[in-house]
Order: sequence, then structure tokens, then C-alpha cells
Amino acid sequence: MFSFLALVSIILFSSVAVVLLKLVFRNNNVVLRLDIRFLMACMLLILLRMFIPIESPITNNIPVYKIYPDVYIFLRDVSLVNIFGFSISILELIMLIWLTGAVIALAMLAKSYMGLIRSVHRCPELEDERICKIASKVNEEYGKKYSFKLVKEEAASIPFVCGIIKPVIVMPELELTDKEAYFILKHEMLHYYRGDTLIKVLCEILKAVYWWNPFMYMLSDLVSNMQEINVDFKIVEGLSDLYQLEYSQCLVRVAKTQQHKRTESRWRVSFKKESPSSTHKRINLMLRNMEVNRKKTVASILLSVVILSLVVLCPNVIVFEPYSIPEELIDASAGGRDGGIWGVDNKDGTYDIYLNGSYYKTTSKAEMSDENIKIYDSLDDIE
Repeated sequence: MFSFLALVSIILFSSVAVVLLKLVFRNNNVVLRLDIRFLMACMLLILLRMFIPIESPITNNIPVYKIYPDVYIFLRDVSLVNIFGFSISILELIMLIWLTGAVIALAMLAKSYMGLIRSVHRCPELEDERICKIASKVNEEYGKKYSFKLVKEEAASIPFVCGIIKPVIVMPELELTDKEAYFILKHEMLHYYRGDTLIKVLCEILKAVYWWNPFMYMLSDLVSNMQEINVDFKIVEGLSDLYQLEYSQCLVRVAKTQQHKRTESRWRVSFKKESPSSTHKRINLMLRNMEVNRKKTVASILLSVVILSLVVLCPNVIVFEPYSIPEELIDASAGGRDGGIWGVDNKDGTYDIYLNGSYYKTTSKAEMSDENIKIYDSLDDIE
């Protein structure tokens, strides 16, 4: 069931989880002690939870007695504007602005994505037989049957893959050695096979829906960085020290090329535009990466449990609910069930409960266990 209070709880706990992951990611030593796959899974879990802001039927409401009740009642009850005879509260206006902004952001997002797809498909196909053979070799190594279309784009600053159903790899005007071409194509195809293109789209949709929330932008950046590191680790897995250095040199060369060109990078997965310090971080992590051992897995599991609790358990069992009566009276007998207690439907999944004519508390519909309480559509309906 959806309710405003449940949404606030989900956003709050998810934001805390994002900040925790941000702090973890800032420390290279901490990242190396964790299994990179668990970190990625934690980020995707937050991403998924934000797409499903639904209250659990087992929610345990935690009463808040100060500030929050006054703010909530003020936002909900104070009418700000009147349109066509309908009064709109501050809370409803905020939700309307959020919805309007989300619709506009999603429309711009769709336009941007379709524009990139059209632009990519207008690019001339890559006619370099040497690069095409390397691409076929890499695809055979993955044992996949997908057919990647290779195109060239003079304005592109970096190689990238786009498209979910029909993948296209865009190559910039850059003279590449066989080894560099091999690493770049392997990198791009691995992004596609790991579902990174789809995840990138979901991140952009999430930012459009929660356009006002800076933590969602932070989460999107974390996911993007983790996709790069995840692919880096996979590519150098089992390679000799010399080949690992050659791959690092390839990253550095591409990073240098980016400094001279500026292009739209919203949809471009892999070899993304990043600062020299970010490229250095990737190379440092890649070269220092250790095989997953028991301690590494245990630490990752512990972090995953914390994130799981923040993202799944806490919002499902804890909803901070505003109470406007003194705490010491909460446990007192409600009484007056012959007409002294009633409820008003807020139309957002919650009821306002009134006791003997005074506001008592706001509760979710899932928690309304007493069927004898009369529910009205508005205060005006109460006789």
C-alpha cells in the first residue's frame, strides 16, 4: 500500500544507505577488503527499492511527538491555492510540483535517449577490417550470439556501447593498436552482457522521478563507477602482470583523449568521461585487487546485511508517524466508541483519528483493526 509517510520513510533510509556506500567507496582500502560484486548488489537493491515505494502490511509505526506532527499537519491542512473551487494544501501542491517535474524530466529523458539512438544509427559503419575481426574474436571468447554493430563517430570522445535490444559500439576517431582495440571492445561487450546498459537506463529514470533528491544522483554516480570497476576487475582476472599494465595504459590513453573533446555522456556506458583522479582510482583498485577470500566475503556479507536492513527491513517495519497529543496520554483508554471516536480519510492511504472532537493521531489503513470506527470523507461530513 502506498502512503506519504511510508514514502518519506523509504527515502530517508535509502538516503542513509547511499551515504554509507559513498563513504565506503571513498576509501580504496575498504573497497579492496570487500567483494566488489556485493557492493554492486547493494547499490542495485537501493535502486530497486526506490522504484517500489510501497508500505508493508507489517509496518510498525513509530510515534514522533515534536516538530514532525506540527510540520505534517501544517503541510496537509493549510490551503495554499484554490483552483476551480478545489482547495489545494501545501502538501498536495508539493506532490503536484514533484509529479509535474517528474513528467517533464521523463519526457526530456525519452527525447534524449531517442535522439542518441537516432544519432548512433546515422553514423557510418566501421569499415576497418582489422577492428571488425578483433570484435568477432572477442565475441567468440564470450560465447555469445549477439551481433554488435560497429560504427564510427568523429565527435565521440570515448568508445561506448548503447542500445538494449540491438547493441551498437561507437568508436571514436582514434588510432588503436590491436591490443588496445581488443581491450576496448572486450570492455564494451562485457558491459552489455552484464546488463549495464539497462541498469544505466534505470538510473536515469530514477533521477528523473526523484529529480529533487541529490542522493539519487549520488547513487547513479556510484552505480556508474562500480560498473567500471566491476568490468575492470573481470577483464584483468587471470591476466599476466604485463597485460594488466597494458590494459591500464589503454585506460590512461582513452582518459587523455577525453580531455580534448566534450560530448553528451548521459547514456554512454563504459569508458565514461571522468577526472584523472577517478581514472587513477580505477587503475589503483584494479592492480591491487586480491582474490576473493573468506574474510573478504564475510566483510561484504556484513555490509550487505546493513544495507538490506536500511533499504528493505527498516522501511517495511518502521514508519515515523506524527502524533499531536502528549506522549503520556498515548496509552490511555481511547473510550467513546459509541460516537466519540471517528476517522477522516486523507485519500493518501492514511486516516486521521479524532477522539471526542480532538485530533488523536494519523494511522495507515493497514493498521485500522477496529471496524467499528466510523470513517468520513472529510471533517465537513461529521454531524
